[in-house]
Amino acid sequence: MLTMDTTITAAAVPGDGTHRGLPTEWQHVLALCPPPDGRAVAEVAARMGMRLTPMTLLLGELADRGLVRHRPPLEAAEATDVHLLMRIRDNLARI
Repeated sequence: MLTMDTTITAAAVPGDGTHRGLPTEWQHVLALCPPPDGRAVAEVAARMGMRLTPMTLLLGELADRGLVRHRPPLEAAEATDVHLLMRIRDNLARI
């Protein structure tokens, strides 16, 4: 199950030809989630201007087709990393 803090990563790098023929919206999502880091579902939704529910459905479809990978949210111990929290804050400020 995808939650707002699940990390989404494109299975292939945009521009390698594997995204040709996909709907524009799908290509945009894949471009927002480059490997290896990807982005959280909430951040992808915010950048796309979509609500979380439709975004999780779209990402679920992309995952079913093997176009994205997802990993669960960080454990509590990992989430207390100050540098990580600062990167998240900075990325959210850019939105």
